[in-house]
Amino acid sequence: MKKLFITLLFVLSSTFSFADDDHKHSMVEANAPYPTLDVELIKDAKDGYNLIIQTTNFKFAPENVNLINNGNEGHAHIYINGAKYRQYSPYFHLSNNLLKKGENEIKVTLNSNDHSHLMANGMPLTFEIELMADGKYKMKKGHKHKKAHKHKEH
Repeated sequence: MKKLFITLLFVLSSTFSFADDDHKHSMVEANAPYPTLDVELIKDAKDGYNLIIQTTNFKFAPENVNLINNGNEGHAHIYINGAKYRQYSPYFHLSNNLLKKGENEIKVTLNSNDHSHLMANGMPLTFEIELMADGKYKMKKGHKHKKAHKHKEH
């Protein structure tokens, strides 16, 4: 009985440990006209940054989370140094307590109601940035800018 309990505990902990892993979400093609995804970081005068998710042809629909997919609606997933945050609107306050000293990896994905990662023409709708210690950031994937940007001050 003890061996069964330990085995069951191991299986359950393994399942829950990886259930929220970004790589475990299925991919689903969005509808045309395809959504677009862009992200802006604005330095907050009091604490951290304000992250703004800019989309077209996409509707944030928190009322439909965990339901069947319904076209180009859903929510975003924000990953900060690997920690996942589900986001139901375009605005997210990235407080300093979410950031580590030095460089930080930030990833934003658009997801359907059932949490599937949305794709446009077979390409995942993902935006990745690297936030440097000096307050500049550079795009890593999902965006075509080639140089670092200085954040706007409030």
